[in-house]
Amino acid sequence: MLVHNAAAIAVLLACPACNGALTGTPDNPSCRTPDCDRHGVPLDRIDGKAVLVDFNRSILDRDAMLATGGASVLGRDRWRQVLSRVVDGRNHFSAHYARTMIAELAASNGARRPVILVVGGGAIGSGAEPLYASPDVDLVAFDIYVSPHITFVADGHAIPLQDSSVDAVWVQAVLEHTVDPFAIVAEMTRVLRPGGLVFANTAFLWPVCEHAYDFIRFTTSGLRWLFRDFDVLSVGYSSGPGTTAALAIRYLAQSLLRSTKLGQIAAFPFVWLRLLDRWCDGRRGLDGASALFFYGRKADRPLALDALVPFYAAQPALARAARRNRD
Repeated sequence: MLVHNAAAIAVLLACPACNGALTGTPDNPSCRTPDCDRHGVPLDRIDGKAVLVDFNRSILDRDAMLATGGASVLGRDRWRQVLSRVVDGRNHFSAHYARTMIAELAASNGARRPVILVVGGGAIGSGAEPLYASPDVDLVAFDIYVSPHITFVADGHAIPLQDSSVDAVWVQAVLEHTVDPFAIVAEMTRVLRPGGLVFANTAFLWPVCEHAYDFIRFTTSGLRWLFRDFDVLSVGYSSGPGTTAALAIRYLAQSLLRSTKLGQIAAFPFVWLRLLDRWCDGRRGLDGASALFFYGRKADRPLALDALVPFYAAQPALARAARRNRD
């Protein structure tokens, strides 16, 4: 279940500027490291959510955040969310790995209650609902804007949690919207306990979808290198070439009609193309996918560089196994 108040996980929190411990009351902590810029400075709060951001090292602006009440700079109304689900479909792989992650943590943690961190959880990702519904885990979520679905506000380039403090990390449709995904993953690795789990779902051949806040794309091999500090448990495409084709038609229509809404309406008859993803060849499916996923376990040592190129040949078998397991 989601932890709504950061005070409930005060022992896990860290200063976003120096990673040092916080002191004070759970509702009003501050950094206790004497030479830190945040030493003794109480945290900002917006709508009851703690703001754990080092604004000196973040693209975020403190004054703008406080002035807007922590609102997202992008439209995230209900209409857009419903349309996205109808047009883009449901992510069945993320739903499968959400349930898998919960089951694996329950089997390995014994009496200790697992903690799952959701990076970029302002909106619940497609298929991630089991994480929020499970009574068997504590779900800690953050994003750069205030939302009912987060525990605190933070910038993923400096996650305000102690080293080795969480059992799993979930990051869905987020890494492509970060200026330094390698720094984000390094932070995720830092806060994960030894043997911790990670699920990442990110865009590959997906058009720009969050305007000025869309920065990067990954191939399957690129995603493997990004998560080189993890052993691969599963990898594959959550949206394949059929979805890529449907997206191309939609964005072509939007461009020709000079209207996002009209383009979406005009392309709606082609939504069925995404159903073809299920029958796409594994190798070509991965190479032409619109979105990819990685499920892994924190490793004792990173992937060697000379193992990266051979990984390309291993990908189709992993993708086929992931599809069988999901089905």
